[in-house]
Amino acid sequence: MDPKEIIWTCVFESSNVSLLPLAKSLLESADIDYFVQGEEASSLLPLGPFGVGIHNMNARINVPTDQAQEANEVLAMLKEGMGG
Repeated sequence: MDPKEIIWTCVFESSNVSLLPLAKSLLESADIDYFVQGEEASSLLPLGPFGVGIHNMNARINVPTDQAQEANEVLAMLKEGMGG
């Protein structure tokens, strides 16, 4: 499939930058393609990962839509630990 034709779906979102390496590692272990939006911006906050209430600075992990169900299953325990 041409990369230009891939439709991406957000499967993980957090302002806690310490969770991103874990989420990425889980996806890599399952051989799921992904890209992260906002990872650099969220780490620039002077409040760091404790910037509660700042919703537009969340980092988002996106996967191809055809891998979204598997990615959600892989990330389920991590999401449950976050309360969602």
